[in-house]
Amino acid sequence: MSDLPSISVSVKAAIIHQDRILLLSYDDSADGGCFHYNLPGGKAIEGEPLREAVVRKVHQETGLAVRAVREMFVVEYVPGQFGKDLGPQHKTQHNFLAEITDGRTTPRFSDPRDPIQVGFAWLPLAELTTVTLIPQVAPAIFAALTDTRDVLVDRAQTETTR
Repeated sequence: MSDLPSISVSVKAAIIHQDRILLLSYDDSADGGCFHYNLPGGKAIEGEPLREAVVRKVHQETGLAVRAVREMFVVEYVPGQFGKDLGPQHKTQHNFLAEITDGRTTPRFSDPRDPIQVGFAWLPLAELTTVTLIPQVAPAIFAALTDTRDVLVDRAQTETTR
């Protein structure tokens, strides 16, 4: 019997306000990378519910207060299938639709600041497919915005169906 694999679990937020989506911009060209965007978020802590993780990570990275509305889709990264483009770790990325809860929409850098993060952009949704978004999830975001189902079945979901 083999050991269970180590899988990194991360959460990301599609925060949409006035037909714009919040993106974090990065320039890692000094390390052989490129200028690109990411959705705000990061790694969940073991034992942390994913909805709580996305709220925590968005606040850490942007200072914004959000509510996880629903999980839209999951991205799985298996290194052997992607040529190790995103590192050697098997990963899942849970992508949530999130909404701002206190009206504040001006993000701030994390402390300590990510050394390759250069800014933030409230990008018009219509332009999402024109930028380098890593991973390239723009088509999945658009598909999920037309489907209002929450694909995460968690404790809160099971208690409301009793």
